[in-house]
Amino acid sequence: MAERVSVDNLGIWVMQPNGTTGLPWVEVTSVAVYASLLPPDGQRIVWMDATHVSGEFVEINNMTEGFDEAVAAVISRSGRGPLDLSRLQPSDPPVEIYRPEL
Repeated sequence: MAERVSVDNLGIWVMQPNGTTGLPWVEVTSVAVYASLLPPDGQRIVWMDATHVSGEFVEINNMTEGFDEAVAAVISRSGRGPLDLSRLQPSDPPVEIYRPEL
């Protein structure tokens, strides 16, 4: 199943063949990135988790089209400097890249 992620001024969106889901910025409490290893061969995957005000979250990984651009757009929205995703290790804790201003 083909997936694509995009980020715009309204929120974070995941487009799939059966429709689009997403989180409007007003409903996002935080966004973090982290790395993990998939069994059985230890393939390294980078994830972006966007948490909704309800506590639910959307997980998107770097195999999703548009992932790097989406992460960069979230970081840009937060006003933080760039993050080298290739340096994330599975042993590292999640790195918060966005939290709305209160």
